Amino acid sequence: MIKNYQFKYYYIMKIVIVIDLIDLKTNGSVMTAIRFADGLKVRGHEVRIVAIGADGENDCCVNERYVPVLSEVSAKNQIKFAKFDRKKIAKAYEGADIVHFIFPFKFEIKCKKLADEMGIPTTAAFHVQPENFSYNMHLGSSRFISNIIYTKFRNEFYKRFNRIHCPSKCIANQLKRHGYKAEIYVISNGYDKAFVPPVTRVKNDKFNVVMVGRLAPEKNQKVLIKAVAMSRHKDDIRLTLLGNGPEKKNLEKSAKKLGVAVEFAFLPKDKLIERLQHSDLYVHAAKCETEAIACLEAVACGLVPVIADSRLSATPQFALDERSLFENDNAQSLAEKIDYWYENDEERLKMGAIYAESAKQYSLENSILSAERMFKDEINDFGSATRTASVLVGTTSPQKKAE
Repeated sequence: MIKNYQFKYYYIMKIVIVIDLIDLKTNGSVMTAIRFADGLKVRGHEVRIVAIGADGENDCCVNERYVPVLSEVSAKNQIKFAKFDRKKIAKAYEGADIVHFIFPFKFEIKCKKLADEMGIPTTAAFHVQPENFSYNMHLGSSRFISNIIYTKFRNEFYKRFNRIHCPSKCIANQLKRHGYKAEIYVISNGYDKAFVPPVTRVKNDKFNVVMVGRLAPEKNQKVLIKAVAMSRHKDDIRLTLLGNGPEKKNLEKSAKKLGVAVEFAFLPKDKLIERLQHSDLYVHAAKCETEAIACLEAVACGLVPVIADSRLSATPQFALDERSLFENDNAQSLAEKIDYWYENDEERLKMGAIYAESAKQYSLENSILSAERMFKDEINDFGSATRTASVLVGTTSPQKKAE
């Protein structure tokens, strides 16, 4: 069995990743799928992506499915829905060892059914937090709405899988509370190793506070703007919000009303790294998060984070002590933490180095190894040890090892 040799051997797998879209780099789940695909390729696996905008040599590009009203609303939140094409997708599935699903929508439901019909093992990820829907419906963290969505996702999609990838213990616990019976693998989405501290830190003319994330209600950038306005050092703070989204105009109005200078931008990876390395403090104010790779990337660049301590967010896991947590949606609490780090420069620089070291446990390389184990566990249980599509790699044959 593969499990017996997982630390010395791995199978070169043909892996299909299914996600509605792959061409909107402002969508966090899309970026996660791209990072995972690239990381698996580095390990030697053949990866095919089935999605709108898929353009790799072995990928399967599908058309967009238009849904009246919903498509318009979803577009504002960087989501497009794919149209199922049985013939094209079946061809992409040919010879696959496993199919991994990112979203739980109608497209994925049909693609899962096709994989089952073709006798291919499958796994799924849980990246779409139901609370995102309730916030964008302007219902806040409505437990009633969220419970309905958790149940809908479970009954229509996730109950058909034996293994589910969760990016954090927070989300894994939510699934258990909502009756998900599959085996859950807690695997960080992993951050790119290009995110590292600068060789030398620059001395800024103002205290640079930055937050990265989609400009949406649940990300709660508005509380950060309020906190800066309440800070004792308001005039010495430069605030940058990196991201796109439907809340941009509202945030601009709020900043203008409170007299807070805010820069809005969306940066490519190299410029993002540079901006993080040249900043002084990172704030993550989101009310709900499955993990928040944006925060992890900032930490990896040596920034001390200040994180909303929300019961619906997994991001507090990155905080090393209470100085990096503020009361959820409380601008005064956040202002106090910003002022503390502003006034304790040496401690902030010292803790920045400690935070950068703490991020290493969430490296993409570690996440890929864990994902491989999940895939192999599913393939083994599916009875695919005799499949000829996989090639064993190692220095010792399994027969000799067994002796």
